[in-house]
Amino acid sequence: MPEKRTGVSADLLKLTALVTMLIDHIGAGILEYFLTGGFVRDASLSRLLTGLDAALRTIGRISFPLFCFLLAEGYAHTKSRGRYAARLFVFALLSELPFDLLFSGSWNPDSQNVFWTLLIGLLTLWGMDASGRAARTRRRSGFWEELTGAAGMLAVLAMGMGSAQLLKTDYSWRGVLLIGILRLLRRDRLLLVIYAPCAFLFSEFLELLVLGAGLSDSLETVLSHMTVFLSFFLIRSYNGRRKRRGHPYFFYLFYPLHLLVLYVCRLLLFALYG
Repeated sequence: MPEKRTGVSADLLKLTALVTMLIDHIGAGILEYFLTGGFVRDASLSRLLTGLDAALRTIGRISFPLFCFLLAEGYAHTKSRGRYAARLFVFALLSELPFDLLFSGSWNPDSQNVFWTLLIGLLTLWGMDASGRAARTRRRSGFWEELTGAAGMLAVLAMGMGSAQLLKTDYSWRGVLLIGILRLLRRDRLLLVIYAPCAFLFSEFLELLVLGAGLSDSLETVLSHMTVFLSFFLIRSYNGRRKRRGHPYFFYLFYPLHLLVLYVCRLLLFALYG
């Protein structure tokens, strides 16, 4: 009888990512619209819903690092990187209108869904691998060859981050940076769970400052997102099992479908209480 592996499987990571993402989007796509749309006039109810929204969004921070880790693992194990990229591209297109409807109310060219971030991240990993071939032949390469290979990998990562920022994708350059870090530290899980969440939170802190948020507000926001460490606790416990259960595209289809369902639910709630 084969020995059973302890720890967390890819199936459980996917399920956790989907559930926490749904929780996050209930807050961002429904509660926040009620709070900002003038539907809640009672002060005590407003405070209650504001606290509930903050709790939902905090829980939701668990999801994105899991998606990034699963992407990096998928990249490492896929039989065809081209088909993987094409699949992400198709679902990025399919998800754009539901994403815009839920979070902007109509088509919004200034904000793109997370599949675009993941696609750019995948292409970035592909480019980093191609640029780092000299660095992976250390025994036959000299110092300058290794340095050139490492510089090439960083340049590709910077281009990927810049592309996400230019296209205004969800999580933007920070998401691509996290994907790159996850790939670079993939073989040292202990370092990964220490450095990756710290780098991700620090990048959020920097972005908030650049966008004009005050120092105390930026720090408060980042501290409320410390739940990302729970993501990396699960990643630290990942056992490498990648058994796929259910429909092979369920993981992809869930994203645009749940956005549409939440949008319809919001319309119905607005019709009832508007």
